[in-house]
Amino acid sequence: MSRSTAPTAESTTVPAEKAPEPPRPTYAVLNAVITDGEGGEEVLRLAMPSEPFGTAAWQMWTVGLYLARLYRHQVQPSAATLRAHLTSGVVPFPTPTMRFPYGLLHDSRPTLILDLELGPLDASGWPKTSLVVVEQEVKPRGWTRVRRFRTLRATAKAVREELDDECSHLAGQKEQRELFELAAKLCEQAGTIQQRALESAAPLLGGAVREGMHAEGEQRDRLLLELEEFCGQDAPLPDDAALAPPVQTVTGHLERAPEALADGTARVYVRLAGACGTASWRADRPSVVICTARGAAARGALTLRPGTAVVAVGRAGTAVYQHEGDVRRRADTFEVLHIGVDLAAEAPTSAA
Repeated sequence: MSRSTAPTAESTTVPAEKAPEPPRPTYAVLNAVITDGEGGEEVLRLAMPSEPFGTAAWQMWTVGLYLARLYRHQVQPSAATLRAHLTSGVVPFPTPTMRFPYGLLHDSRPTLILDLELGPLDASGWPKTSLVVVEQEVKPRGWTRVRRFRTLRATAKAVREELDDECSHLAGQKEQRELFELAAKLCEQAGTIQQRALESAAPLLGGAVREGMHAEGEQRDRLLLELEEFCGQDAPLPDDAALAPPVQTVTGHLERAPEALADGTARVYVRLAGACGTASWRADRPSVVICTARGAAARGALTLRPGTAVVAVGRAGTAVYQHEGDVRRRADTFEVLHIGVDLAAEAPTSAA
């Protein structure tokens, strides 16, 4: 029997497939620095898994609720009360509770960082607040977004807007119906917190405006920027700011309750008690001026009652309109930038 001379096939070894690496954990981190106004400082750094509630909308609301609880109970902020808030179960979803001892600047695991700075309660009853929100994608070529809110009122406004955006994102998703309803409820609460923050700031705002009644040039511009930041109003300056009428300050009393208009503005009727030197009104013109307020100024104005002494900063102007019988009439206008209670004014002799 002949032996086969065909070459035998060499045995080959196939390398075993490399097992996929487990997904890298990602975190939402709250880094809080709390000062007592006397040089003392506490640092609290806590984390939680990123999914499913470790996003800006949900965790910023957690911070906003803590600020509101401090205001309600008039308790100074501290690491102890913040930790108690996060672990109390008051928040209806997971919150950062795990200690996170790592440096945040060069750590790629956090997808959300809330860098919170708190100081003592100020004259409005709210804690001094500054919040930096860092969102990032942890992939090699991921993106990063950084936003800064330097005041309590700016932070409260941002909390409401984030939840409003979350509601828009969840709307229409049947499988997310319960989550949408929760976000809508929290968004309404965030709006209430923002409104209370604006109401408590109104007296302080009026005093700040009165101090700068006769400010001019760079001092006036600086004052307006400070007031906008104080109110949490981040409306951009107009492109034609150089051509805009000069900023003026007027004082007086509300003739009637402010009216909320459909476009989000408010109409305010002010019986003039005084105006700065550059005011354009003559003695023969009506003493009641119809003012228009927008944004934070409108929300603040709508909290005021008839007869309230107010101080308002804004720009005066005129408007021409058609009256009965095609008669053209001219009306004084005042575009309100900021309005608040005038604590230095005397009580009105009569209120309409």
